[in-house]
Amino acid sequence: MKKSIAITVLAAGALTILIPHQPARTAQPAHHDPPSQGPAAYAYLCESAATEGPQEECANWRVVTRQGKTWELTDADGGNPVDVSADGRLIAYERATDHRIVVRDLVNGTVRPVLESLPVQAMGDFTVSPTLLDNGRWLYVEFEADDGDDDEDSMPAPFVAEVADGRTIWRLPRDATLLRLDMAGKRLMAKDENSFSVTDASGTTKIPLPGRLRVIQATGVLTPDGKRQAAEVVSRNFPAGGADIRPARLVTIDTANGNVLHDVQLSLPLRDRAGICRTSRWLSASDVLLRCGTGDLHRELTFRVNTRTGDHTKLGETKPPRPGLFELVWAED
Repeated sequence: MKKSIAITVLAAGALTILIPHQPARTAQPAHHDPPSQGPAAYAYLCESAATEGPQEECANWRVVTRQGKTWELTDADGGNPVDVSADGRLIAYERATDHRIVVRDLVNGTVRPVLESLPVQAMGDFTVSPTLLDNGRWLYVEFEADDGDDDEDSMPAPFVAEVADGRTIWRLPRDATLLRLDMAGKRLMAKDENSFSVTDASGTTKIPLPGRLRVIQATGVLTPDGKRQAAEVVSRNFPAGGADIRPARLVTIDTANGNVLHDVQLSLPLRDRAGICRTSRWLSASDVLLRCGTGDLHRELTFRVNTRTGDHTKLGETKPPRPGLFELVWAED
Protein backbone atom coordinates (compact mmCIF):
# COMPACT_ATOMS: atom_id res chain seq x y z
CA MET A 1 0.00 0.00 0.00
CA LYS A 2 1.16 3.51 -0.76
CA LYS A 3 0.88 6.06 1.99
CA SER A 4 -0.07 9.52 0.74
CA ILE A 5 1.05 12.51 2.73
CA ALA A 6 -0.79 15.66 1.70
CA ILE A 7 1.38 18.72 1.76
CA THR A 8 -1.68 20.94 1.80
CA VAL A 9 -5.34 20.69 2.67
CA LEU A 10 -6.48 23.77 0.78
CA ALA A 11 -9.28 21.96 -1.02
CA ALA A 12 -10.31 18.63 -2.42
CA GLY A 13 -7.96 17.59 -5.19
CA ALA A 14 -5.04 19.62 -3.88
CA LEU A 15 -1.53 18.63 -4.85
CA THR A 16 -0.06 15.80 -2.82
CA ILE A 17 3.43 14.47 -2.45
CA LEU A 18 3.57 10.69 -2.21
CA ILE A 19 6.02 8.46 -0.42
CA PRO A 20 5.33 4.89 -1.59
CA HIS A 21 6.06 2.23 0.99
CA GLN A 22 6.90 -0.52 -1.47
CA PRO A 23 10.13 -1.79 -2.97
CA ALA A 24 11.53 -0.10 -6.04
CA ARG A 25 10.91 -1.93 -9.30
CA THR A 26 14.10 -3.43 -10.72
CA ALA A 27 15.16 -2.48 -14.23
CA GLN A 28 14.78 -5.38 -16.65
CA PRO A 29 16.23 -6.04 -20.11
CA ALA A 30 13.96 -5.31 -23.07
CA HIS A 31 12.96 -8.54 -24.82
CA HIS A 32 11.05 -7.35 -27.87
CA ASP A 33 13.76 -5.32 -29.57
CA PRO A 34 17.56 -5.42 -29.69
CA PRO A 35 18.71 -4.49 -26.16
CA SER A 36 20.86 -1.47 -27.01
CA GLN A 37 20.76 0.77 -30.04
CA GLY A 38 22.45 3.95 -28.86
CA PRO A 39 21.03 7.41 -28.16
CA ALA A 40 18.09 8.53 -30.28
CA ALA A 41 17.95 11.60 -32.50
CA TYR A 42 14.16 11.33 -32.89
CA ALA A 43 11.21 8.94 -32.96
CA TYR A 44 8.34 8.91 -35.45
CA LEU A 45 5.14 7.28 -36.70
CA CYS A 46 4.39 7.06 -40.42
CA GLU A 47 1.53 8.96 -41.99
CA SER A 48 -1.41 7.44 -43.85
CA ALA A 49 -3.07 9.38 -46.65
CA ALA A 50 -6.29 7.39 -46.24
CA THR A 51 -6.86 7.82 -42.51
CA GLU A 52 -5.94 10.14 -39.69
CA GLY A 53 -3.78 7.51 -38.06
CA PRO A 54 -0.59 5.69 -39.00
CA GLN A 55 -0.53 3.01 -41.69
CA GLU A 56 -0.71 -0.58 -40.52
CA GLU A 57 2.81 -1.30 -41.72
CA CYS A 58 3.96 1.75 -39.79
CA ALA A 59 1.73 1.36 -36.72
CA ASN A 60 4.73 1.00 -34.41
CA TRP A 61 6.98 3.83 -33.34
CA ARG A 62 10.35 3.91 -35.08
CA VAL A 63 13.46 5.29 -33.44
CA VAL A 64 16.33 6.84 -35.40
CA THR A 65 19.69 6.90 -33.64
CA ARG A 66 22.23 9.69 -33.85
CA GLN A 67 24.21 7.44 -36.20
CA GLY A 68 21.20 7.27 -38.56
CA LYS A 69 20.14 3.71 -37.80
CA THR A 70 16.35 3.12 -37.72
CA TRP A 71 14.71 0.41 -35.62
CA GLU A 72 11.15 -0.45 -34.59
CA LEU A 73 9.94 -0.07 -31.01
CA THR A 74 7.59 -3.05 -31.13
CA ASP A 75 6.64 -3.18 -27.44
CA ALA A 76 5.22 0.37 -27.38
CA ASP A 77 1.53 1.12 -27.86
CA GLY A 78 1.55 2.95 -31.20
CA GLY A 79 -1.71 4.70 -30.35
CA ASN A 80 -0.13 6.75 -27.57
CA PRO A 81 2.66 9.35 -27.58
CA VAL A 82 6.25 8.67 -26.59
CA ASP A 83 8.90 11.05 -25.28
CA VAL A 84 12.68 11.08 -25.68
CA SER A 85 15.07 12.62 -23.16
CA ALA A 86 17.15 15.62 -24.21
CA ASP A 87 20.31 13.52 -24.46
CA GLY A 88 18.51 10.83 -26.47
CA ARG A 89 19.34 8.07 -24.01
CA LEU A 90 15.84 7.39 -22.62
CA ILE A 91 12.45 6.88 -24.25
CA ALA A 92 9.18 6.74 -22.28
CA TYR A 93 6.03 5.01 -23.51
CA GLU A 94 3.05 2.82 -22.64
CA ARG A 95 3.97 -0.83 -23.05
CA ALA A 96 1.46 -2.61 -25.29
CA THR A 97 1.53 -5.99 -23.55
CA ASP A 98 0.47 -4.87 -20.06
CA HIS A 99 -0.35 -1.13 -20.48
CA ARG A 100 2.31 -0.22 -17.96
CA ILE A 101 4.19 3.05 -18.42
CA VAL A 102 7.90 2.38 -18.80
CA VAL A 103 11.18 4.17 -19.44
CA ARG A 104 13.67 2.40 -21.66
CA ASP A 105 17.40 3.05 -21.66
CA LEU A 106 18.59 2.99 -25.27
CA VAL A 107 22.24 2.55 -24.27
CA ASN A 108 22.13 -0.41 -21.86
CA GLY A 109 18.74 -1.82 -22.95
CA THR A 110 17.05 -1.87 -19.53
CA VAL A 111 13.37 -1.01 -19.09
CA ARG A 112 12.09 0.56 -15.88
CA PRO A 113 8.33 0.45 -15.24
CA VAL A 114 6.77 3.10 -13.03
CA LEU A 115 5.08 1.84 -9.89
CA GLU A 116 1.85 3.72 -10.51
CA SER A 117 -0.79 1.07 -11.23
CA LEU A 118 -3.62 2.19 -13.51
CA PRO A 119 -6.75 0.24 -14.50
CA VAL A 120 -6.39 -1.39 -17.91
CA GLN A 121 -9.82 -0.02 -18.87
CA ALA A 122 -8.69 3.52 -18.09
CA MET A 123 -5.56 3.01 -20.17
CA GLY A 124 -7.76 1.99 -23.09
CA ASP A 125 -10.13 4.96 -22.77
CA PHE A 126 -7.51 7.71 -22.45
CA THR A 127 -4.47 8.89 -24.35
CA VAL A 128 -1.41 8.51 -22.15
CA SER A 129 1.20 11.26 -22.59
CA PRO A 130 4.59 10.79 -20.87
CA THR A 131 7.13 13.61 -20.61
CA LEU A 132 10.71 13.11 -19.43
CA LEU A 133 11.95 15.98 -17.22
CA ASP A 134 15.43 17.08 -16.18
CA ASN A 135 17.05 14.92 -18.87
CA GLY A 136 15.19 11.82 -17.72
CA ARG A 137 15.40 12.06 -13.95
CA TRP A 138 11.63 12.50 -13.59
CA LEU A 139 8.66 11.31 -15.64
CA TYR A 140 5.46 13.34 -15.87
CA VAL A 141 2.37 11.47 -17.09
CA GLU A 142 -0.94 13.07 -18.03
CA PHE A 143 -4.13 11.74 -19.60
CA GLU A 144 -6.69 12.95 -22.12
CA ALA A 145 -9.98 11.41 -23.20
CA ASP A 146 -9.72 9.90 -26.67
CA ASP A 147 -12.98 11.52 -27.76
CA GLY A 148 -11.78 14.94 -26.61
CA ASP A 149 -14.31 15.15 -23.76
CA ASP A 150 -12.56 14.76 -20.43
CA ASP A 151 -14.51 12.69 -17.89
CA GLU A 152 -13.11 13.95 -14.60
CA ASP A 153 -14.69 11.12 -12.59
CA SER A 154 -12.84 8.37 -14.45
CA MET A 155 -9.82 10.32 -15.65
CA PRO A 156 -6.62 9.17 -13.89
CA ALA A 157 -4.83 12.01 -12.13
CA PRO A 158 -1.58 13.25 -13.69
CA PHE A 159 1.49 12.32 -11.70
CA VAL A 160 5.27 12.65 -11.52
CA ALA A 161 7.46 9.60 -10.91
CA GLU A 162 11.16 9.21 -10.23
CA VAL A 163 12.62 7.24 -13.12
CA ALA A 164 15.39 5.55 -11.09
CA ASP A 165 13.02 3.59 -8.84
CA GLY A 166 9.61 4.13 -10.44
CA ARG A 167 7.95 5.62 -7.36
CA THR A 168 5.38 8.40 -7.64
CA ILE A 169 6.52 11.58 -5.90
CA TRP A 170 3.70 13.95 -6.92
CA ARG A 171 0.07 13.51 -7.87
CA LEU A 172 -1.74 16.49 -9.36
CA PRO A 173 -5.47 17.29 -9.42
CA ARG A 174 -7.22 15.93 -12.50
CA ASP A 175 -7.77 19.39 -13.97
CA ALA A 176 -4.17 20.57 -13.45
CA THR A 177 -1.20 20.70 -15.81
CA LEU A 178 2.40 20.64 -14.68
CA LEU A 179 4.33 23.84 -15.43
CA ARG A 180 7.64 23.23 -13.70
CA LEU A 181 9.40 20.85 -11.32
CA ASP A 182 12.66 21.90 -9.70
CA MET A 183 15.77 19.76 -10.12
CA ALA A 184 15.40 18.26 -6.64
CA GLY A 185 11.78 17.31 -7.30
CA LYS A 186 10.63 19.18 -4.19
CA ARG A 187 8.96 22.29 -5.63
CA LEU A 188 6.22 22.06 -8.19
CA MET A 189 4.23 24.59 -10.21
CA ALA A 190 0.91 23.64 -11.80
CA LYS A 191 -1.90 25.40 -13.63
CA ASP A 192 -5.63 24.92 -14.04
CA GLU A 193 -8.10 26.92 -16.10
CA ASN A 194 -8.17 30.01 -13.88
CA SER A 195 -5.16 29.84 -11.56
CA PHE A 196 -1.69 28.49 -10.94
CA SER A 197 -0.19 27.05 -7.78
CA VAL A 198 3.22 26.59 -6.20
CA THR A 199 3.66 23.63 -3.85
CA ASP A 200 6.60 22.61 -1.68
CA ALA A 201 7.14 21.17 1.80
CA SER A 202 5.65 24.26 3.42
CA GLY A 203 2.30 23.98 1.60
CA THR A 204 0.55 25.28 -1.48
CA THR A 205 0.06 28.83 -2.66
CA LYS A 206 -2.73 29.17 -5.21
CA ILE A 207 -2.84 32.39 -7.23
CA PRO A 208 -5.50 33.51 -9.74
CA LEU A 209 -4.33 34.10 -13.29
CA PRO A 210 -4.70 37.70 -14.50
CA GLY A 211 -7.69 38.29 -16.74
CA ARG A 212 -5.61 38.66 -19.88
CA LEU A 213 -4.42 35.04 -19.47
CA ARG A 214 -7.91 33.67 -18.77
CA VAL A 215 -9.08 34.24 -22.32
CA ILE A 216 -9.48 31.73 -25.12
CA GLN A 217 -6.77 33.55 -27.07
CA ALA A 218 -4.16 32.52 -24.48
CA THR A 219 -2.99 29.68 -26.71
CA GLY A 220 0.60 29.37 -25.50
CA VAL A 221 2.05 27.56 -22.51
CA LEU A 222 2.61 29.47 -19.27
CA THR A 223 6.36 28.97 -18.85
CA PRO A 224 8.02 29.83 -15.51
CA ASP A 225 11.71 30.67 -15.20
CA GLY A 226 12.05 29.03 -11.79
CA LYS A 227 12.51 32.36 -10.04
CA ARG A 228 9.61 34.82 -10.12
CA GLN A 229 8.54 35.11 -13.74
CA ALA A 230 6.34 33.18 -16.16
CA ALA A 231 5.45 34.08 -19.74
CA GLU A 232 2.68 33.06 -22.14
CA VAL A 233 1.73 33.93 -25.71
CA VAL A 234 -1.69 35.43 -26.48
CA SER A 235 -2.84 34.89 -30.08
CA ARG A 236 -4.74 37.26 -32.37
CA ASN A 237 -7.89 35.17 -32.27
CA PHE A 238 -9.24 31.99 -30.73
CA PRO A 239 -8.09 28.66 -32.26
CA ALA A 240 -11.03 27.78 -34.50
CA GLY A 241 -11.34 27.04 -38.20
CA GLY A 242 -10.18 29.97 -40.30
CA ALA A 243 -9.11 32.05 -37.30
CA ASP A 244 -5.82 33.94 -37.24
CA ILE A 245 -3.94 32.40 -34.33
CA ARG A 246 -0.59 34.02 -34.97
CA PRO A 247 0.88 35.58 -31.80
CA ALA A 248 -0.32 39.05 -30.86
CA ARG A 249 1.22 39.61 -27.42
CA LEU A 250 3.60 38.12 -24.92
CA VAL A 251 2.44 38.45 -21.30
CA THR A 252 4.83 38.02 -18.38
CA ILE A 253 3.54 37.66 -14.82
CA ASP A 254 5.02 37.64 -11.33
CA THR A 255 4.59 34.11 -9.99
CA ALA A 256 4.63 35.37 -6.41
CA ASN A 257 1.34 37.26 -6.78
CA GLY A 258 0.01 36.84 -10.34
CA ASN A 259 0.49 40.49 -11.26
CA VAL A 260 1.33 41.34 -14.86
CA LEU A 261 4.94 42.47 -15.20
CA HIS A 262 5.06 43.03 -18.95
CA ASP A 263 2.57 42.87 -21.84
CA VAL A 264 4.29 43.48 -25.17
CA GLN A 265 3.14 43.41 -28.78
CA LEU A 266 4.66 40.78 -31.08
CA SER A 267 5.35 41.22 -34.78
CA LEU A 268 6.96 37.94 -35.76
CA PRO A 269 7.37 37.24 -39.50
CA LEU A 270 4.77 34.47 -39.74
CA ARG A 271 2.78 34.41 -42.99
CA ASP A 272 0.48 31.49 -42.24
CA ARG A 273 -2.60 32.33 -40.15
CA ALA A 274 -2.19 28.97 -38.41
CA GLY A 275 1.26 29.99 -37.14
CA ILE A 276 0.57 29.40 -33.46
CA CYS A 277 3.49 30.03 -31.07
CA ARG A 278 4.36 28.74 -27.62
CA THR A 279 7.04 29.63 -25.12
CA SER A 280 9.53 26.79 -24.86
CA ARG A 281 11.96 27.96 -22.17
CA TRP A 282 13.72 31.00 -20.74
CA LEU A 283 17.06 31.88 -22.30
CA SER A 284 17.91 34.67 -19.84
CA ALA A 285 16.22 36.83 -17.20
CA SER A 286 14.53 38.81 -19.98
CA ASP A 287 14.44 36.55 -23.07
CA VAL A 288 12.37 33.48 -23.94
CA LEU A 289 12.53 30.93 -26.74
CA LEU A 290 9.38 30.81 -28.87
CA ARG A 291 8.56 27.87 -31.14
CA CYS A 292 6.11 28.78 -33.89
CA GLY A 293 4.21 26.69 -36.40
CA THR A 294 4.32 27.47 -40.10
CA GLY A 295 1.23 25.69 -41.39
CA ASP A 296 3.42 22.79 -42.58
CA LEU A 297 3.33 19.66 -40.42
CA HIS A 298 6.36 19.35 -38.11
CA ARG A 299 8.01 22.50 -39.49
CA GLU A 300 8.77 25.18 -36.88
CA LEU A 301 10.50 28.52 -36.64
CA THR A 302 12.29 29.49 -33.44
CA PHE A 303 12.69 33.03 -32.12
CA ARG A 304 14.45 34.68 -29.22
CA VAL A 305 12.00 37.26 -27.83
CA ASN A 306 12.59 39.96 -25.24
CA THR A 307 9.76 39.91 -22.69
CA ARG A 308 10.22 43.61 -21.89
CA THR A 309 10.16 45.01 -25.42
CA GLY A 310 8.85 42.32 -27.77
CA ASP A 311 12.00 42.59 -29.91
CA HIS A 312 12.83 39.31 -31.57
CA THR A 313 15.67 37.47 -33.32
CA LYS A 314 15.05 34.48 -35.55
CA LEU A 315 17.21 31.61 -34.34
CA GLY A 316 16.45 28.91 -36.85
CA GLU A 317 14.04 26.55 -38.52
CA THR A 318 13.22 22.93 -37.74
CA LYS A 319 12.08 20.74 -40.63
CA PRO A 320 10.88 17.13 -40.57
CA PRO A 321 13.83 14.80 -41.23
CA ARG A 322 11.82 12.83 -43.79
CA PRO A 323 8.46 13.10 -45.57
CA GLY A 324 5.26 11.32 -44.58
CA LEU A 325 5.48 11.57 -40.80
CA PHE A 326 2.32 11.34 -38.70
CA GLU A 327 4.02 12.00 -35.35
CA LEU A 328 7.53 13.25 -34.67
CA VAL A 329 9.38 13.55 -31.35
CA TRP A 330 12.84 15.09 -31.23
CA ALA A 331 15.42 14.45 -28.52
CA GLU A 332 15.60 18.03 -27.27
CA ASP A 333 14.76 20.26 -24.31
